[in-house]
Amino acid sequence: MPGENEASTADTSNDHIDLSIYRRLVKQFIEMRRYGTALFWAEKVAVLSGQEPRDVYYQAQCMYLLGEFHRAAHTIRHHKLEKNSLPCFNLLLESLYAAKEYNEADAMIQAVEVEMMTTSVINQPVDPGSGCYLESNSVFGGEENSRNELLASIFLVKGKVYEALDNRGTAMDFYVQALHKSIYCFEALEALVQHEMLMAWEEFELMHHLPLAQQSSEADAKFILKLYESRLKKYYELISARNGEEISPIVNPDVLKFIKEFTARVQQTCSSESQMPKVSALKVPLTPSQFVSPAQKVLEDLKAPSFSLQTSLSRASSLIDATHRSIFDASSRRRSRDHETDTLVPLGECLTRVQRSTDLMAAEAEKCFYDCDYKQCVKILNDLLKIDPFHNNALTIQIACLVENGDFNRLFYVAHKLVDRYPDKAISWYAVGCYYDMIGKSDPARRYLSKATALDRLYGPAWLAYGHSFANENEHEQAMAAYFKATQLMRGCHLPLLYIGVECGLTKNLELAEKFFMQAMNIAPLDVYVLHELGLIKYEYEYGGAATIFQCTVDIVKQRAKANNEEISARWEPLFINLGHSLRKIHKYEDALYNFQYALLLKPQSATTYTSIGFIHALLGDLDSAIESFHKSLSLNRDCIVTSTILKSCIEDLMDDTTTIDQICSAALRDVAKKITANSRRVLNSDKFNGMKLKFDEEEEYANSNSDSNMVVEMSFDT
Repeated sequence: MPGENEASTADTSNDHIDLSIYRRLVKQFIEMRRYGTALFWAEKVAVLSGQEPRDVYYQAQCMYLLGEFHRAAHTIRHHKLEKNSLPCFNLLLESLYAAKEYNEADAMIQAVEVEMMTTSVINQPVDPGSGCYLESNSVFGGEENSRNELLASIFLVKGKVYEALDNRGTAMDFYVQALHKSIYCFEALEALVQHEMLMAWEEFELMHHLPLAQQSSEADAKFILKLYESRLKKYYELISARNGEEISPIVNPDVLKFIKEFTARVQQTCSSESQMPKVSALKVPLTPSQFVSPAQKVLEDLKAPSFSLQTSLSRASSLIDATHRSIFDASSRRRSRDHETDTLVPLGECLTRVQRSTDLMAAEAEKCFYDCDYKQCVKILNDLLKIDPFHNNALTIQIACLVENGDFNRLFYVAHKLVDRYPDKAISWYAVGCYYDMIGKSDPARRYLSKATALDRLYGPAWLAYGHSFANENEHEQAMAAYFKATQLMRGCHLPLLYIGVECGLTKNLELAEKFFMQAMNIAPLDVYVLHELGLIKYEYEYGGAATIFQCTVDIVKQRAKANNEEISARWEPLFINLGHSLRKIHKYEDALYNFQYALLLKPQSATTYTSIGFIHALLGDLDSAIESFHKSLSLNRDCIVTSTILKSCIEDLMDDTTTIDQICSAALRDVAKKITANSRRVLNSDKFNGMKLKFDEEEEYANSNSDSNMVVEMSFDT
């Protein structure tokens, strides 16, 4: 009916739909993780609002949360919001990165000027009533600190994209900018530290230049700095920044002086080599010996790094200056608000409570691991894993501890638990590979470690373990290839350089091995494993330097054992053996004997140690003790040709000694004299019985007269 239609039209014209209700409903469903329902209503709100940027953003965000990354990216680009809205641009980069469309993300980064978008957002008008920025093209309208968090997120995603493209220098630069844009952007710090992108001194410098005063209060700055410093390297000791009092608990100053002089000498040699004319400049054809090996290329890359922290810090500081006013305005607004008393916690109490944080417990366990305090490390990990059984950093340290302690049964349990619950994580297959490598099955170990690197090719521990699986079978080239990859991924870690140096030493390339060890020492100057391997190389051509380095290592090991209140582990027995041989070469026999005897305490049943002790006794002229030690060695390993040869020489030398002959003759004469005296006594005692003839004597004479001297007695063994 015409009247009814007109009435219904009039009724609908007076009704309204409140879009704000549906927008709150979309946010509520997102918080409840009902992403499908949220997407349904977000798409309707976007249509009803005429495709407003914030509604399109929430629509694309629901798609992203549902794992539909390409669809989310297409939605943002279809409405051309990537150049107008910072949140949409951030979500677009997140979607392309999650979809592994790294080249498209790189093209988008190059096409969009974030700095221009930042300026247009900052210069928005201010609401006179609330004192906040009016919301226009930004989803997060209001305070400037929210915009800073958004810009930090964009820099973070840029860093992830370039890291995925193996452009690690640019990635590090963006991570530093993200951390400076917002000191609360922990993911940027985690990427720099966890992926070993920075050297130890660069990490300390980064902490020193964080804009804590500009973006937080004094109490917050202390709290944040404590949390961030717990994430830094645990094995680094800054030699140049230590005075005598600080050095004494770790190592004696003479050792540090030797390390400094040795490092300076090597650096001077490297600089003189770099000043020599290059082959290409001389227009001389390359010979096979002049081609750059992979190891030499790694060293050249270390000399000319593609990243400069000073440049990144300067660029980040310039960005901070551009938003300096707005940050302080936001902080002043925060200070003007009335704080609720129940949310205020004293700083001292906060620093005490935060020690129970799982992240700080994992950091303490890692420090104990690098200090070789494995008992305390395991104790902390056990407490931590009761709270969070799948803490990623704690599990990585736990796997390393289990391998170090040889507990393959526990490692088997941990690996299976991880594979059952997280089959798509690299750490799960890393644990499986470590288990098989630990029980001596290299083929399955390599297969599972390769799977771990395929799931996360930035996971450095898997690359190191992959190289170990080849090194255990003396496949040096394959092992070094894995270590080279680890070096590229772990720029700030000394372990890949250490293992490359070990492989170079095994292939008798001593000069190259020493260079790699020195590069490792630049990162971790007081690492006992680096010092020990460097001492082995020095032993090949300079015994005095080798003895000094070994003594330095022994001092550090003893000090750490004393600090940990435990005995020195038997794993350090080769260290004392090597120190003893170095001292023997420079004719310090008494000191060498002391170290050999100390090694024997660590590992009592060692044939080589007994041989070394016997050799020192022989050099000191104590042939009796030497022969005794050699006999003990042969009782443990009777097939040792070296021990048998030295024992034969000692016996011959002992027999050639006139003093020895005199001693033997004197002892023999004393024995003869004793026997003569005993016989004479027996004769004197028997004289008084000579005239007596006993009954059994007569029977014996009669038996002898009737016996045949040639009679053969047959013995029967029949039972």
